Amino acid sequence: MNNLIPKKKLFFTDERIAIIDIGSDTVRFQIFENFKDNQVAIFNKKISCGLGKDLIKNNKLNKDSIKKAMNALYYIKELIDSSNIKNYKIFATEAVRVAKNRDAFIADAENILKKKIHVLTGDEEAKFSAMGCIVGLKKSNGLVADLGGGSLELAEVKKKEIMNTLSLPLGVHRAKSKNNKIIDKFKSSLQNTEWLNENKFKRVILTGGTWRALVKLYFDKYNYPLKVIHHFKPDFDNFVLMLEEVSNFKKKDLLQYSLITKDKTPFIRYAAKVALEIINKASAKQVVISYTAIREGYISDKIKLNYKNDPLEYQSLKVAAIANELNSRAVNFKNIKLFTNNFFKKRSYLNKRIRESAANYITTGDSIARDERGLFVFKQIIKSEILKFSHSDRVMLATIIFVFHNGINYNEIKDYRKIINKNKLLSSIELGLFLRIVYEIGQLSNFNYSNISIYVKDSNLIFSIPKNYSELLNSRFNKFILMLSKHKKLSQKIIFV
Repeated sequence: MNNLIPKKKLFFTDERIAIIDIGSDTVRFQIFENFKDNQVAIFNKKISCGLGKDLIKNNKLNKDSIKKAMNALYYIKELIDSSNIKNYKIFATEAVRVAKNRDAFIADAENILKKKIHVLTGDEEAKFSAMGCIVGLKKSNGLVADLGGGSLELAEVKKKEIMNTLSLPLGVHRAKSKNNKIIDKFKSSLQNTEWLNENKFKRVILTGGTWRALVKLYFDKYNYPLKVIHHFKPDFDNFVLMLEEVSNFKKKDLLQYSLITKDKTPFIRYAAKVALEIINKASAKQVVISYTAIREGYISDKIKLNYKNDPLEYQSLKVAAIANELNSRAVNFKNIKLFTNNFFKKRSYLNKRIRESAANYITTGDSIARDERGLFVFKQIIKSEILKFSHSDRVMLATIIFVFHNGINYNEIKDYRKIINKNKLLSSIELGLFLRIVYEIGQLSNFNYSNISIYVKDSNLIFSIPKNYSELLNSRFNKFILMLSKHKKLSQKIIFV
């Protein structure tokens, strides 16, 4: 058989798993290659069907949409068979759950897919959406809200545990023609939910396609440089202000925004109003956007995923492994990390996770021309599909590697500086310079740092190195020593032993 979905055997065992999500608006098909270590899909197909668009009218699945959905499922089954994927799971959400004509649809769909479809309850839908946010975010405590085509799910998360859930039949398709009435119904539902009345939530986590469309408007409105939706934490006051503006838009106002796709335009005002009500009800002071949700949550539940696994560590180790495969002279990343951690162990703005990931990335882009390397790798890291990787972490890590290649001349990345505070920026520059120095020493010492020390004493940055390493003074090592000393406002002192 032909493998339409290629296997990328690098240094891990292939354990592909596929998921089919029959939603009220779309049918989604995703393939994950090694979900235990990397919960980012290697194949992602979204097919708009609109199964739930008649729910408000007759509580039935739309006839034309059923045809589209069946064609989509035939196509997906062909992909599964031709790619020889044995492990695949299927679930359906609100539209299939409540439709009067659901039984015939389920029977036909199961006949195509040759497997039972798990029709989720409302509580299950809320639970799996929350679990998906736990999978994808560094901090998931708060109120998770997932706005879909047929329903809205809410879940309370504390310390990676789901405490309470609520599913409301108030998705965007139900709101299309009865916007004002449905908002009143939504407010009443929130008011009558005991656990929402008893709790305040510092953080609201929004997930769902229509809310992600709102984020694109935010990027445009406030000229935000990092166009990555997942793990985005907007300025709270600006985001609320934008939601208020969008909720009062006229139809003609929406048409001027090319960033909003046609399928999302009819629902964007409703989505803004719902978000505002949730934020106010939660008494939240922070909003976080999650791309991961129900599909990632469903798989993580089925395979009993260990939430302690770090996707950033996994990805950076993979990058390091590839670099050592391609380079004629292997780099001892372990020794670099040990030496670096010893110097930075008291630096609170650079946690161990960022330091060690940075060390793993230092040989990325070696095949690129030296004067282009820094910006090339910066953009790679900024756009990397890595979960539990906040915008702040992205900019810090990318800045470290940019400085490693380019030094302190970081004018090319100045637009991103506003995403991190001054202390994080200064610490990132310091680590980038330090890693360059350690790397240059490593080239000469075969990455053996046992007789080398770098430390601060009085107002001096002291480098103690063996006499036979004196040739370092004529290399890039010396250039980066000067930069690091000036950056730390210290005098440099080299001691040969």
